[in-house]
Amino acid sequence: MKHTFTLGASTIPGEFIIPRLLSAMIKHLPEIELKVDISDSLKIFEGVRKGAYEIGIIGTRFDSPEVEFSVIVKDDRLVLITPKGHPLAAKANVSLSDLKSQNFVTRERGSGTRAAYEKAFKDAGLALTDLNTVAEVGTTEGIIQAVEGGAGIAIVSELAANEAIELGKVKALNIPLLKMVRDFSIITRKGVPLSKDASEVLAVIKAVMK
Repeated sequence: MKHTFTLGASTIPGEFIIPRLLSAMIKHLPEIELKVDISDSLKIFEGVRKGAYEIGIIGTRFDSPEVEFSVIVKDDRLVLITPKGHPLAAKANVSLSDLKSQNFVTRERGSGTRAAYEKAFKDAGLALTDLNTVAEVGTTEGIIQAVEGGAGIAIVSELAANEAIELGKVKALNIPLLKMVRDFSIITRKGVPLSKDASEVLAVIKAVMK
């Protein structure tokens, strides 16, 4: 009999990684209907830590003796995107000073993407407050659409922005002084045996992503 297994995922894994796994899930685990709860990395991490989910996939590493991390996607690059015709769009390379006072569309607190670019800013001597934050948006797709509509610039996963970039809806720019990459990891609770369903789902994910 078909039954449901719920997995927690942050935005990028939920919208761009897990859909790639679905055909393998259907083929190898036809008795399981996969339900994906999508939220920010911190909420999914807390959900796994507290036992609400047996498995999560997130893009931020949090220090915790209770949660095990296993990298499945390494070095996803974050890119600066601008609307077509934006003054920065004509630049081959963007400097940190170019970013100051620019209208900026940011992700919400708890987002793995935001945590990654805030760390990169800090390492480079730039603060988020150096930019003019005009909106805080809870999804990557919403960010890309806001930029496409001319609201400002943003930093997003290249994995998520590829289609919009290729269609010419937004322009991706290089910032040589900012190294913005992060990994995506499967997370589980340390020392807590997985159920049969969780073990089978985890095996399929690892097999597809290896």
